[in-house]
Amino acid sequence: MKKRSILLAVLLTALLALGGCAKAPEEHGLDASKPVTIEVRTYYNGASQTALSELAEEFNNTVGLEKGIFVETTTSGGLGELQAALDEALEKPADERKLPDIFCAYTDMALPFKEEGALADLSQYMTEQELEAYVDTYIEEGRMGSGDELYLFPTAKSTEILYINKTDWDRFAAATGADLSRFDTWEGLNAVAADYYAWTDSLTETPNDGRALFGRDAVDNYMLTGLYQLQGDVFSKEDGAIRVTLDRKALRKLWDNYYVPYISGYFKSTGRFRSDDMKTGEIIAFVGSSSGAAYLPGTVTVEDKDPYNIEILTLPVPDFAGTEPVAVQQGAGMAVARSDEKKEYAASIFLKWLTEAENNCKFAAASSYMPVKKGEADIEHIQAAAVELGLDWNRVIEDSMKTSFDVRDSRKFFWMESFNESSTCRSILGSALTDISNQDRQEVLRQMSEEGKSLAEAVDSINTEAHFNTWCDQLNEDLVEICGK
Repeated sequence: MKKRSILLAVLLTALLALGGCAKAPEEHGLDASKPVTIEVRTYYNGASQTALSELAEEFNNTVGLEKGIFVETTTSGGLGELQAALDEALEKPADERKLPDIFCAYTDMALPFKEEGALADLSQYMTEQELEAYVDTYIEEGRMGSGDELYLFPTAKSTEILYINKTDWDRFAAATGADLSRFDTWEGLNAVAADYYAWTDSLTETPNDGRALFGRDAVDNYMLTGLYQLQGDVFSKEDGAIRVTLDRKALRKLWDNYYVPYISGYFKSTGRFRSDDMKTGEIIAFVGSSSGAAYLPGTVTVEDKDPYNIEILTLPVPDFAGTEPVAVQQGAGMAVARSDEKKEYAASIFLKWLTEAENNCKFAAASSYMPVKKGEADIEHIQAAAVELGLDWNRVIEDSMKTSFDVRDSRKFFWMESFNESSTCRSILGSALTDISNQDRQEVLRQMSEEGKSLAEAVDSINTEAHFNTWCDQLNEDLVEICGK
């Protein structure tokens, strides 16, 4: 038996010495002589898509060449176009379905694919040690449920931050003594917006021509994060169904700090994005995605006056007074289509490589998205990557990134759990507030111009308890109709 054991050991050693003659089990069928092609489909444009393509090329010439993986990147041109193409593919029978091997998706986009069994569980290709290197909430969101399976892999994340036209704010602050600390809470922002309207109104002889201070993108985020702060989750699973919980006191707080200042003219939204409104001087502060810093204006043009340069200041998004600081967690992840072990493993290799510190810094520099690992990428490394890539790196982008990091490290991240029709419910929450705010602002203006009412009189005539209750009832009814409970 001893001689047999020695012989087996010798044979095993000889086999191991024959490099390339046997594949290690962890390679999952990869063969450098027969590379597998992995298609990555995104909705990226401009510098983001260019950076991803260049990174894929670098991967193909290094790790991909060594392991037998070739990555191709394509873009659908926009999120809507990508989702439409994916939905069309999902409608086909499984044996006729052609999905990209890797594709961008938010959790609500990915959920139908998960339920159809069309997504690969990436946790089987990654160790716990590897997963622990990523920001915890990014991985938690990607699990899409209570299990340990991982269906969405974080590659690029963002949050919301407050952008302020500091040039015009400083003029206002010098004249009135207003302090930036007012932006700490929604209540404070609401109050200072009223002061700004009154101050700008006083600069002319025309009555009620004050200017709005603030606007925001994604009112649905305001509703969701606000309700989470004030009452807890709006949507919860109960016996397999989704229960809707809307606290009227919480809704009243949201109403008083968006609807009321909006119909009063203290808040405003006219362009597609609030950065457009800042560029035309309609507002001097707004909440938007941290990944949009590159699109902020450097100049402002008010009506037919000469443009002037502005400085941009970034701050965390306000919270409701007395609540735990919360920030929205945003940014699509990467889903891997379920196929065969070799392709799924190859996709996981690329995703892990893409999120290595050096590579993720390059992508962050091009896209303004936040890196996804803990402590492996800082501002200095991202800036260095921007210089290496020849990208435009300015103080606004740097400050936005710093504020994003501060928000990530100091606040609790919130994201809406996905369920069937969750995207519809999100849309209802946002449009319910924006639609009535826009509608009633026009009624305020009509009463002022046609009936000669003061601003306060017009606002008070509309902002009644009965009006608020009717809105609440309709919102609850609309959500329950979608969710079924």
